[in-house]
Amino acid sequence: MNKAKENLLFLYFDLLFFSILAAISEIMSYKLLEYWNSSFYFSFSMVLCLISMIRWGAVGVVVIMIGGIPSILFSSMPLWSGFLFYILSNAFIGLPMMVYGSRNRNTIADGHVFLLLYIFFSHCSLSAGKGIVIFLLTGKTTGVKDYFGATFFTMIINIIVCCVLQMRKGLICDMRYYFTYLEGEGNGSGRI
Repeated sequence: MNKAKENLLFLYFDLLFFSILAAISEIMSYKLLEYWNSSFYFSFSMVLCLISMIRWGAVGVVVIMIGGIPSILFSSMPLWSGFLFYILSNAFIGLPMMVYGSRNRNTIADGHVFLLLYIFFSHCSLSAGKGIVIFLLTGKTTGVKDYFGATFFTMIINIIVCCVLQMRKGLICDMRYYFTYLEGEGNGSGRI
């Protein structure tokens, strides 16, 4: 198998692994929320998506979209409304990465300020997506502000998790450049 096919296979495996973790995280969050009977909700699916988007680009948004599937099952919303709110609106988290384009994402992963801005803008984009869907479903115009405020603590936890992972080289990195670096180790022409 050539290197391009191996890298593509690794992409699919990596996204599948992160997607399964995101779905499990959503299930655990709902079960804990049900057990504790509280209004506090936290899931690691967003941070898994943020990491996968640094690793693979905007295609990493599939992680949070697949992670949203269990939310439909636990929600009392009709199927179509649940699909819009828990899956389609989650795609908005990828807007900052789409704007960033195909530039080296190690710049985001290595810089503290860039990582904070990336997480903040991704959270704002997700809030905008949720707000649009809330407006479409209910007519409420405060959905963006309400969702942002309700998930502000989640954003802080995501920042902490990403900053901790950032300390360990290779956990959060642009996989294109990582593979180029590995290939270059054999002939000395790789870059990170």
